[in-house]
Order: sequence, then C-alpha cells, then structure tokens
Amino acid sequence: GPSIFSSVDQRQMASVRAALAEGEVVVLFAGPNNVWHARLWQRGLYPRNPVAVQFEGEPPERLRALRERFGIRHAVLIGRPANAPRLRVERDLGPLAGLPGRVAFGELPP
Repeated sequence: GPSIFSSVDQRQMASVRAALAEGEVVVLFAGPNNVWHARLWQRGLYPRNPVAVQFEGEPPERLRALRERFGIRHAVLIGRPANAPRLRVERDLGPLAGLPGRVAFGELPP
C-alpha cells in the first residue's frame, strides 16, 4: 500500500539522516498540536537514529538528563514549540507536510 511518509517527510528525514552518525540520538521538539508528526518522525528515523521527543510543557531538566545520558547534540524542531532552544546552526527543512508550520534541524548549544 501507499507509504504513510509523504515525499516532503522523506526528503526532510533524509536530510537529517545524512547529518547524523548511525546510532546517534536526536531530540525532537514538538508543540501540543504536533504529536502525530513527532511520532511519525520517531518511526521514520528508527532504527538508524533513535529520537527522544521533548513536548512543549515538559521540564527543561528532562532535556538535560537526556543530553547527558545519550550525548545528544542535534535537534529537530516541528513547528516552533515554546520550549525549543535556539540552535547554534539551524537549517530550515521546509514546511510540515500538509500543515502550517515548518521543520528545522540543527546543533544544540552546549
């Protein structure tokens, strides 16, 4: 049957995979209206790259703990969730497939 991943999703995920080492964990920031896309991205990057999701409203201590545990250096931003940090080097990957908002990828500050 048809893929659940649109051509836009596939292109964006391929850009992220190309920038990450195999097995490298990435954190994904998503707002409350982007839960479906967050889970889609988790599935799309797995098993090559595990994705830790940080939803809007979760405590910042959780992100610190994830970064320490998994050595996370990169992030994907789905839309512009309020808890998303400013990235050191940010690449705009284009619009969310079928929804308002954009996807960005980049390196987290130290």
